[in-house]
Amino acid sequence: MKLRKPVTLILLITFFLACAGREPTPGVTDTEILIGNIQDLSGPMKELGMALPHGSNLYFNYINDKGGVHGRQIRMTMEDHQYNPQKAVAAAKKLIEQDQVFCLYQIIGTSPCEAIRPMLEENGIPLVAPATQSGTMSDRSKTGWKYIFHTDTGYDKQANILVDYAYELNASAKVGVIYQDDDYGENVLEGIAEAEARHGVTIQKEAFQRGATDFAGQVMNLNKGGATHVIIGGIVREPIIVMKTAAAMGYAPQFLGISPTMDHRVALGSGEAGEGFIAANFAQLYNSDTEGAELYRELFEKSGTDPKVMGMYNFYGFITAMVLVEGLERAGKRLTRDGLIKALEGVKGYDGKGVFRGITYGPNDRAGTEAVVLVENRGGTQRIISDWIE
Repeated sequence: MKLRKPVTLILLITFFLACAGREPTPGVTDTEILIGNIQDLSGPMKELGMALPHGSNLYFNYINDKGGVHGRQIRMTMEDHQYNPQKAVAAAKKLIEQDQVFCLYQIIGTSPCEAIRPMLEENGIPLVAPATQSGTMSDRSKTGWKYIFHTDTGYDKQANILVDYAYELNASAKVGVIYQDDDYGENVLEGIAEAEARHGVTIQKEAFQRGATDFAGQVMNLNKGGATHVIIGGIVREPIIVMKTAAAMGYAPQFLGISPTMDHRVALGSGEAGEGFIAANFAQLYNSDTEGAELYRELFEKSGTDPKVMGMYNFYGFITAMVLVEGLERAGKRLTRDGLIKALEGVKGYDGKGVFRGITYGPNDRAGTEAVVLVENRGGTQRIISDWIE
């Protein structure tokens, strides 16, 4: 009995010394988790740069009002990259080194996300739900792959699905694609190349520069090339202008869109020119009857925000926040970056209250999901016209 007290004392001293010597986790205190977001707040996608984080904060505030995650409140700080990869690197450096954020979240744009890969690796910091659907985000051959948890079906996969769908609509279809000439478009073209090989066809390709507002040349070329089905690899403004330009030329192919074009503003802004436009989407609609969408609408209405903000991109911020919170909950009270990584690797079939097909990760899997639904514009409104397609 006399020996047990000294042994117990030694064990206690060792434990407290170990705790005292443990480096604190950046961005984590007893009461708060600080996360960093980089958006386009003043560049060509500034409207999205407002909508995305607003949607995320709707959910974070909801969780905070319920007591937070293991007693900690989530706080999001944000920087502006103006959709510029170099500025994204500078913003990430500030968030990591100066602000000492716990993790990065929802950084918008394929090229900005690609540009910060080395920083993820160097700092061992996770990037959860990058706001790009590029399939490169889950590519294990790229620097920093371990730290990126993608939530969206890749552009390459979407392009494959849309080409297949065009040939389902018309076996004699002649397919064209108009794409943003950057990392986004490059991933779209990867899917197009796979579809060309699979179908034994050549797809007409027309590029445009990021921020472009004149698509007359590209549309004219597609018309001359006889494209009956045109896939648009743009965001919100581009499909509206492309379809209106085509209508003015008397050219009426079946337009199809990669998921960033799946926004209700495209339906509203394109008018008759966008009638019948079909886009892929990796999640259910914000106005669906899923539990997640109903919660979103309830919290949005309570927030008193301008109703014009409600929509796909605002909902996108909301549902990706759900994925991050799921990871934080699973990581437990003793929160570390490695702990979040391991916790997310254990996520299997997470549906976000019915919104997702099923987000799944693993030690060697960062893709999240590979399914889409197809959404059609009719009469200025949107409706899902397919089951989940993988």
